[in-house]
Amino acid sequence: MQTPEWEIGKEEFLKRLGLSGGDLVRRMNLPDLDTAEHIIPLRYMKNVGELSPISWDLAKYLMSKMRTMNGHYPFSEAQISLRKFDPNGLKVGQKFAYEENLSGVLKELPSFFRNYMIPSGISELGAWFVFGRDLEDVPAFSCYLPPIVERHGKNFVIMDGIHRNYIAKQVGVSLNAILAENISVPFPCGMKNWEELSVISLKDKPADINERYFTLTKELFRDLKYLGIDG
Repeated sequence: MQTPEWEIGKEEFLKRLGLSGGDLVRRMNLPDLDTAEHIIPLRYMKNVGELSPISWDLAKYLMSKMRTMNGHYPFSEAQISLRKFDPNGLKVGQKFAYEENLSGVLKELPSFFRNYMIPSGISELGAWFVFGRDLEDVPAFSCYLPPIVERHGKNFVIMDGIHRNYIAKQVGVSLNAILAENISVPFPCGMKNWEELSVISLKDKPADINERYFTLTKELFRDLKYLGIDG
């Protein structure tokens, strides 16, 4: 049986750091789910306190619990993987991207992760639970997932993360995305090329959801907000 070339006892390690066990735990910023009162979109998080990485097992479980507006679970038996995509090769179902959302991704998204030694750009950021406080200083947490891409036949279409993909396309980088294959229900709208998407202001966003997507079948729309996921 192999043994390490060296080892340090826990107490000796803490002594060398000049910290108690409690001190180290506090510096590790381990989240406490019991303190959070609700789950909110990440952009409404005022102060980020702790991060918790989402394991593959939990990510797949979250995907399996996503449902359509008519109560079906399209990913309950789907094959889920993490892939690097060139956004130019993806299809879109939305007619619009919104200027304010694009600006928010560029300005705000990296700031939520700035105190941690992890990749925080849109191309590399993984899946995280983010703990902190909302705009009213109430303890809260958010669920951040990479963009989600569905495969339907030969088409790879963006289900969530249109703004992150748009930015990556414009700057010429690929990005990590969750890929769902072998999906049990059809995609809820038409699948178009990027050239058919327009960038507009939120003030011009159509009030009717049917006007925001290509040939939308609303009953099949993936209701990510049901699980507190808001890309």
